Amino acid sequence: MDCNNSYTEMQKHQYRNGTSNHQEHNSNNDYWNILLNDIKNNDGWDGKVALDFGCGKGRNVTNMFSLAEWSRVDGVDISDGNIEYCNKEYKEQSSDWHVNNGIDLRDLNKDEYDFVMSTITLQHIPVYDIRKNILKEILRVMKPGAIFSFQMTYGPVPQARMNPASYHDNIYEATSTNSGWDVRINDENDVVADLSQIGFVNITTDIKPSFSDNQHPKWIYIRCEKPTK
Repeated sequence: MDCNNSYTEMQKHQYRNGTSNHQEHNSNNDYWNILLNDIKNNDGWDGKVALDFGCGKGRNVTNMFSLAEWSRVDGVDISDGNIEYCNKEYKEQSSDWHVNNGIDLRDLNKDEYDFVMSTITLQHIPVYDIRKNILKEILRVMKPGAIFSFQMTYGPVPQARMNPASYHDNIYEATSTNSGWDVRINDENDVVADLSQIGFVNITTDIKPSFSDNQHPKWIYIRCEKPTK
């Protein structure tokens, strides 16, 4: 897959100067009780390694450090501005920060991470081929038995300023991102089928009202695992 496709080039340009750190989402109970539930009140993560895909300015990485004594928590993001911020802001923190090319995780090692999370990120990619390739790459960098916990948008959206994409659409010609051309999941079986085909196991979903999001009525939280060897 070519990272110089029209959608990824547009996305890189739009995010080049960075994003908000979305601190308001720390008030979302579902964030703590569903998305991060596996590491909440669990000492089994001490000394292990985690990753946030779409890390923004580091909010999720900081939150994960507050829940366990990780050996390292890394972040990847398509925004040069966000990664520049994280490298300066978290110099004393045990984290590696990577500018993502928008289509894969080629800079990360195979079988590296015990836990991977992603929130307010994959929903902003209305190109099915790219999203599926990223899911394949996330499985690649996970250790056997590792957990992947992520969030996307669910259900029909109001026809306002957004141009919603269906799950299997490939809208390379999208002219904006970050709620401009979001993807919607109308049937959780679509994403479950993809995850199963890619190789994930023990897949569960939880559909909840969205949080601080007037574009989508519901969010879907998805948890899955990489098979043990």
